[in-house]
Amino acid sequence: MSDLALIVPTLPASQVLYIKHIVCPRGIRVARQELERLGLRVLAVRLGAATVAVPPGGFDWPRLRAALTVAGFALLENPARDLMGCLAVRVAELLRQRPALRHRAFMEVLAQRLNLRPARLAAAFVEHHRGSLTTYITGQRLEYAQELLTNKALGIGAIARLLGYISLAHFSGQFRGVMGCSPTAYRQQAQAAANSQLLPNYAGNSV
Repeated sequence: MSDLALIVPTLPASQVLYIKHIVCPRGIRVARQELERLGLRVLAVRLGAATVAVPPGGFDWPRLRAALTVAGFALLENPARDLMGCLAVRVAELLRQRPALRHRAFMEVLAQRLNLRPARLAAAFVEHHRGSLTTYITGQRLEYAQELLTNKALGIGAIARLLGYISLAHFSGQFRGVMGCSPTAYRQQAQAAANSQLLPNYAGNSV
């Protein structure tokens, strides 16, 4: 069974509706009211989801979708895809926030932002992607490192701290293991490539 389906217990003859923007107790109350106004029997509502009894004639999806939109919510049509999309956005946001999050805290905060327990989030990621969530986060962290290394004003040690590494050695070792070169070598190569791209312009201006 998908871990995503376990976010809210599914009762017999019921269905879990994944609803975006239920992010606080007030949102839970309003979502319940809107669903009941549509004549649905609401069994449970929590952050991000509602469990409702399936009507005898099935759901009137266009009406349900429209009502939730008017109330400021959004019905997630594909929970797995939407969760992975939200995850990518949250990872990018957390990598760029200050102060930087260390590796262990990162997973916990990410799970909180997505209203899931860390273990459940990790399991859901494995189900829909190759590799682990930890590997994905490390890859995103090092992609951001490449971006920062193009900024000559930032020292390698400063970049390591911005990325949440506990030491320069840890950052350098992980970067070398993935990229095949040290952060310093990568910066030099990136600068050389940038300079080589400028040379044709200079040559053209000299004619």
